[in-house]
Amino acid sequence: MSKKTKEPSAGEARPNLNRRSLLAGGAALAGLTAMSARSQVTGIMPGGGTVPFRRPLGSLPTLDRNQYIHNMELISHVEDAHISGGEPQMNMWAKGERRLIQAQGGWFDVTDAKHPVLIKTKERTGGCIAYNEKLKKWLMMSTAAQPLSSADPDHPYGRWDEEYRKKAESYDGLRGVRTYDITKPEEPKLLCEFSTGKTGSGTHMNFYDGGRYALTDAGWSNEFRMENAQRPNGNGFMLLDLADPGNVLEVSRWHIPGQLYSEEEEYKKYWFAGDHASWTSSHGGLIPKRLEEGGKMAFCGFGHFGMVLMDLSDPKNPKVITQYRPTHETMGGIPFHTIFPVHAGNNKTLQDLIITTSETVEPDCREPFKPVQVISVKDMKNPKLVGFFPRAVPPKEAPYTDFCLARGRFGTHNTGSWIAPGTARPEIIVLACFNAGIQVWDISDPTLPKQVAYFIPPHIGKIENYESWRRSESENAYVEWDRKIIWLGGPAGTYGLSCPALGAPSTGPQKIDHWTVPHANRGWNT
Repeated sequence: MSKKTKEPSAGEARPNLNRRSLLAGGAALAGLTAMSARSQVTGIMPGGGTVPFRRPLGSLPTLDRNQYIHNMELISHVEDAHISGGEPQMNMWAKGERRLIQAQGGWFDVTDAKHPVLIKTKERTGGCIAYNEKLKKWLMMSTAAQPLSSADPDHPYGRWDEEYRKKAESYDGLRGVRTYDITKPEEPKLLCEFSTGKTGSGTHMNFYDGGRYALTDAGWSNEFRMENAQRPNGNGFMLLDLADPGNVLEVSRWHIPGQLYSEEEEYKKYWFAGDHASWTSSHGGLIPKRLEEGGKMAFCGFGHFGMVLMDLSDPKNPKVITQYRPTHETMGGIPFHTIFPVHAGNNKTLQDLIITTSETVEPDCREPFKPVQVISVKDMKNPKLVGFFPRAVPPKEAPYTDFCLARGRFGTHNTGSWIAPGTARPEIIVLACFNAGIQVWDISDPTLPKQVAYFIPPHIGKIENYESWRRSESENAYVEWDRKIIWLGGPAGTYGLSCPALGAPSTGPQKIDHWTVPHANRGWNT
């Protein structure tokens, strides 16, 4: 008679100690051990989890067609006009009382703010607009670049889809800049086509204020690495000489060590290396005072590489003063997108402050939120974080409790342009915030910015058509400080707005007395 074995009690392991099970269990155990060993090298997910994150469960299944406004009044709206704003940092042409803001496909005539008109031109232009006092001409420096590789439902990983990336990289057009004589704005005259490199990405967010030098966000070869899905390749910076805008010349170029594929060991020093989400590229810069007039500084946005302060006292040999990288940074998006030095004037509290905006890339908050920062550069070698702009919250009457649920991108894009008519109010900062509309902030206390007004246009497009709504409604802002008018551009058109924080608006034709930057557009009306 066989001996009975004891039945294990609840929760007690069954021994199952026959030879077959021992062999099978040993193999399984060996497999688990091997997998565990490999995970110490590859990480728990060998392929990695990354942006884009999942869509929030509570996000709207449709697009919100409502309009929301607080402490602002609508002056005008033109549906088929889409102005640019803080990207670049100067985009108004003027003569006498006539005022034109750069727009897609031409110009937006805002001379009569209540009845603005879109003027289309045959030549497709766009970029930095400045009056050159030596030539006595209005000039435009326009970007030329390879296509983006933005993620979409068919290519959710953008540039990390090899076939999709190669298609963008096969672009055979100009990669660099074009210069135009726009003294007659309806008839732009091409002066020069300058290539920054046949295999590079071209240029994007450039800075030219009408003087001798232009600071360009440029890629000169396909050796520039890029983590974010948005672009096939990254960019460095290139300084150009526009003394003769018909013969543009390179002065110097530079990049962050680690940006090139040949600099992998240097790149590995950064925590975001290899995350397939972070912005490893420049995104524009600004020279607050012309180099030929005694200026020495440039403030440059370098995405996840931080904000770079450059010494350009010798334009041919740029030197890094400091590379500011905050400890709170997270993956995804563009942490340092627009660099906006505050027009402090005589306001001692706001001296030496810079507003830095990030850009949200993924819609529906499928990447970490990045706040607007206030940074002091009083000590150029040691910039200090002064404060954050609070996260914008939706109106109580909106059908969502957070802008993450409103569909489209949530976060900042641009400030108003740095060069604009009139004297800027240093404590007032105007931001275009995608699906959160236009937001007006008061930084009288830079440690605690306060929201004072907003306008959120209705969503357009169809939820079934991803490209019709992913960029949301508010991309660009432009402030006329002298007439106290705010312009908002986006897919739904361009809106003219007034705000009590700026004072009572003047909507009729008005000659510009001066500009926000003393050297900008000097002699424009001679």
